[in-house]
Amino acid sequence: MSTIFIPKHIRPVHSQPAYSGSVLFNDMTPNELEQLDMCAEQTKCGSGEYLFRQHDRSVNVFNVISGTVSIERVSNNGRRQILGFLFPGDFVGVTSSPCYDYAVRSLTKAEFYRFNRKKLYDLAEEMPHLKTNLTEINSRILNRTIDQLYILGQKKAHERLCFLFMHLLERLPGARPDRIELYMTRQDIADFLGLTTETVSRSLAKLKQDKLIAVPSLNHLQILDMEAVSEMAST
Repeated sequence: MSTIFIPKHIRPVHSQPAYSGSVLFNDMTPNELEQLDMCAEQTKCGSGEYLFRQHDRSVNVFNVISGTVSIERVSNNGRRQILGFLFPGDFVGVTSSPCYDYAVRSLTKAEFYRFNRKKLYDLAEEMPHLKTNLTEINSRILNRTIDQLYILGQKKAHERLCFLFMHLLERLPGARPDRIELYMTRQDIADFLGLTTETVSRSLAKLKQDKLIAVPSLNHLQILDMEAVSEMAST
């Protein structure tokens, strides 16, 4: 059963909360939201499961409701590159190609809104707000891709890690300087930053030695010097 998407400013206080942080719903009227609901349903993935795989037919577009997922692409020789990490409010599967050029894997339990792509795009032609919002989503995806390409080409290994830490601090729900949860493995981090796992470990050790970060446990990071980390991460 699908859920009507009602932003907080128009949602009755007694209604079941729906995720309203997505750009997709900006400025849409209750009637428009009801029409949007007609081409959507909810779906879930367990930790480690794939939402879809590379070369699957691109029938649907997905909006993350909860959880953390990774976008990954595997070359013909089997080498993997992680193209990004996604969080609640993010979209994935927005493409004009008949098949997905990448796979999406859940790093945690995750929930999604699933939209039939053709119905969504057809609806956008009838709703100016929806069309504008989809354009904004594409723009944000492009901007993040550009940032990642820049840090891969211009930043040293420990600076790339700082970029990731600031990215998580900004976008991961509940993250704060004294506690950032690392749901990704060291291999995931290496494949995202274009490094080896050994280089990731050495760079983490350097940042800890310089007292810029602390890693109390394998999946728990603390930023001790925000100014220095932010400066190294800047694009």
